[in-house]
This record gives sequence, C-alpha cells and structure tokens, in this order.
Amino acid sequence: MNFPCRLSLCALALTLGVAAASAQTIYVNETFDGYVSTADMQANWGSAGLGTLSTDFGNPANSGNHPGGAVNTWIGSTFAITPSDAQPIVLTADIYDDATSVSERLTVGLRNGANPMFEMGHYQTVPDFYAVRILAFAGNENWVPISAGLLASSGQPAGWNRYQATFTSTGLTVTLDLGIDGIIDGTFTSTGVAPVNPFVDLRFGGPSGVSSAGGGAYFDNISLVVVPEPSMAALAALGLLGFGTMVLRRRQS
Repeated sequence: MNFPCRLSLCALALTLGVAAASAQTIYVNETFDGYVSTADMQANWGSAGLGTLSTDFGNPANSGNHPGGAVNTWIGSTFAITPSDAQPIVLTADIYDDATSVSERLTVGLRNGANPMFEMGHYQTVPDFYAVRILAFAGNENWVPISAGLLASSGQPAGWNRYQATFTSTGLTVTLDLGIDGIIDGTFTSTGVAPVNPFVDLRFGGPSGVSSAGGGAYFDNISLVVVPEPSMAALAALGLLGFGTMVLRRRQS
C-alpha cells in the first residue's frame, strides 16, 4: 500500500539527482545593470581598460561601451577552466553593430595569454566582418568569418547581435544571431587539438588591445558558464523513473 508513496519519493530523489548532474556552473554573468558609474563597473572589469559604463543604452538597460584599444579584463572573480566533452564551456555576449563602419576591431575574448586564445566580434580585415580568432587549440584559425556570406556591417541593419561560443575538448562551435530574434544566421565550427592550458582571462575591447579605426561598440550580457552533459547515471535514473511510473500505472489500472 505504500508503493505509490515510495515511488513518489524515489521519483523526487531521482529528479533532484538528474538536475544536480546537469546543473550549470556560472563563472560570469554580466548584465552591467547593477552599476551606476564607470567606477562601479571597473570594480569587476579593472581600471586599465578604456571601456566605460553606458547608463542610457543597453540590452535592455546598461551596457559597456568601448572605443577599441586597451581591453577591460574581468577581475570580479577568478577562474581556471578547461573544456571537455562532458563539461563544455559556453561563452555568450551581445555586441551592438551600429551599421556605419566595417573598420571596427572590437571583440569579446577568452584566453590564457596566447595559449590558448579566442576572440569573437567585429574585425575589419575579414570580408564578412563578424569573425573569430583561435590560437593554440581546436583548428587554430586566425581571423575567419563566422559564416561565409554574411554581409559586412554596412549591409546589416543596426542592432544587437548575440554571439555564443561552445568549447569542447578539441572543438569549438560559434553561432551568431543577428538582431537576437532567435534565428541563427551564422555558424562556425573548428576541430583539432585540445588546449594545453586552462582559460583564465575574460575580456572585452580591442582584440589584443588594438585600436578600432571604425569607432567603438557596446557590449552586454556577457556570460561564461560550464554546462555538463547529463551523465550516464543520470540517464539511467531517468529510465528507472519511467519504468517505475509505468509499473505503478499498471498496478493502479
């Protein structure tokens, strides 16, 4: 007579176990909305970079405005993370394209010096403008378009665009959602070698600190998380839960 109750408790325990097995680890979740001044922003992004806080423009509220040149580096917390197939790293950022220049050099980057190094955003010498740079991991591509055929900045309407990079042990996938309408407009994939060192440095501004002849850009919603794949044990737990539910229904019918 206690079987249904025990099954419910078991189901709850299994559900909690599966949720714990697939929970994200959030290292950075930057919306810029909690700051009231550039000095506040610099408490998390350092005072050496040229970025400033914009309190009247963002997605949806505040954002970080950067003219290019010296980067702002995340100092709000420390991390040292190495991607794996079981625990991919996901880096997301919104970058505003004002659609007035193809000469900008402004990116969000994740690195450990130059080994490994990753940048995504606006880069003037790539024909399609929206570009990535990979050094010392995956396929080691140096400034390539996220997707061949995407129009350069002057051919796109002004607006916020969302970049998302997913790092695995030896690979990388970058997607670009122009206008953040939920439709992926460009995808870049790279495979090759695993990084020797962990990623320890998150930044926004000029890639490697270079200037931006075409003007600045706004940055918002920068996040860095590790999203574990469901473990085999968790999948087995889900299967057991489904089997137990089926047995219970048969006994009640």
